[in-house]
Amino acid sequence: MIQTALKFLYSLSLTFWIGSIFFFSMFAAPSIFKVLTREQAGNVVSDIFPKYYFVSYVCGAVALISSILLIYFWSTFSSTNSIIKIAALFIMMGLAVYAGEVNRPEAHKVRTEMRSFQEGSQEYKEIHKEFRRLHRISAITNGAIFILGIALVFLSAYTNRE
Repeated sequence: MIQTALKFLYSLSLTFWIGSIFFFSMFAAPSIFKVLTREQAGNVVSDIFPKYYFVSYVCGAVALISSILLIYFWSTFSSTNSIIKIAALFIMMGLAVYAGEVNRPEAHKVRTEMRSFQEGSQEYKEIHKEFRRLHRISAITNGAIFILGIALVFLSAYTNRE
């Protein structure tokens, strides 16, 4: 019974995590930026991001803890699947923490600074270039988390022994 509950928590947390990335990236953000002005959309997305990353942290922690417990009590740490799973989850968590705690605050600071310059001015162009760089890092980081999450879902389906 406990093993089944841990498997469920692992699967649920992993699918919620990658599902939140998919929904935000494919539907929420594009719609927000389509309907609102760029400044309003930026404000909305800035308000969503702390919650978005909190979901990542919780889902990542639940997936990691449940996975470690499953391996410790019902498997072996030496199996290739176990090593891949734990390594991928640690990488995903590291990327999520970097994106949420390092890159996001820096992007927010740059975005705020960008507002103090006249759009089209040289200062604005320079700070906007930095914002685009930080946004690109965020997109790559979230894309990597998503791809690793999909790989873990595939690994779970592939190794599922019913």
